[in-house]
Amino acid sequence: MSWVEQCARLINMNTICLLTFTMQFVTCTTTVSPQTTTAPPQLKTEAPMLGYIFDAHSNLNKHHHHDHKWGPHFEEVEMGSNATNITVQVGSTVNLNCRITLNLRKLVSWVRRKHGEGELQLLTVGLHTYSGDSRYTVEFQYPNNWRLQIKFTNKRDEGTYECQISTHPPKVIQIHLHVNAPEVIIVDEEGRLLQEKYYEAESTIQLSCIVRHIAMTSSVVSWLHGDRMLNYDTTRGGISVRTELMDEGANSSLSVARVHKTDSGNYTCAISQTKFATVTLHVLNGESLAELHHMSGARLAVHTECLNSSHCLLFLAET
Repeated sequence: MSWVEQCARLINMNTICLLTFTMQFVTCTTTVSPQTTTAPPQLKTEAPMLGYIFDAHSNLNKHHHHDHKWGPHFEEVEMGSNATNITVQVGSTVNLNCRITLNLRKLVSWVRRKHGEGELQLLTVGLHTYSGDSRYTVEFQYPNNWRLQIKFTNKRDEGTYECQISTHPPKVIQIHLHVNAPEVIIVDEEGRLLQEKYYEAESTIQLSCIVRHIAMTSSVVSWLHGDRMLNYDTTRGGISVRTELMDEGANSSLSVARVHKTDSGNYTCAISQTKFATVTLHVLNGESLAELHHMSGARLAVHTECLNSSHCLLFLAET
């Protein structure tokens, strides 16, 4: 039975049928005729579409209750949370899920809110992508998942991502994305970050390498002096390497005893060809650190004098 026949049937039962045309569907609502003294009995419709129309109209007039069980809602909220934290490594691909139950043809959008910024960036509406960044794509996974995918993630992708349903008011679920960048640093005995350091002859070099946010697919943290591997060096003697591995990082220490002039140079802690840290070490042969500091201070004084004098080059040339 068509919706027109249903409305005509209701008219014959002393009701008035009002037809409302919208962009999405036709709504047929009934009101009690002034001549009717008792409400007509509830009739079961044989037209599924008409039943859907009445149900949709009924939902739209329940003050848009945000948590109405018959309206669209997120599966994640049902599990007790409307915010999720996801942490990924730089360069990986991340999938942000948005599972919606009883969508009822509402538009689903993804927007992004950067850390420390209130401005929203529109990413997708439905299956259309509005971001100029081709790494962002959206796909619908049956039966109810509007998944946002971000390829080759970097630190700039960090922030809060919101999946929104176009209800009134909009329903929103948030996902906080954190992107960890690989980190390899070398510190001294006191934990200070190193780039360059001086040692006296016959002393012991003590270096520590800290590796963070890197999946340790290899069980080796390599120490090199120049191009020479130190981990398995047996020619010099006095070299010790100890490494403690973790799921996404490592702590490794290098000890070189009784150093001399030939031990000067670049020392590198390497995880791969692209993930490493390097420091420059100087071994003083017969010169004390105090003398070195005095010489460094003198050079600094000359440099300052040169900056304040237009005759600097001539003065240096004459001396």
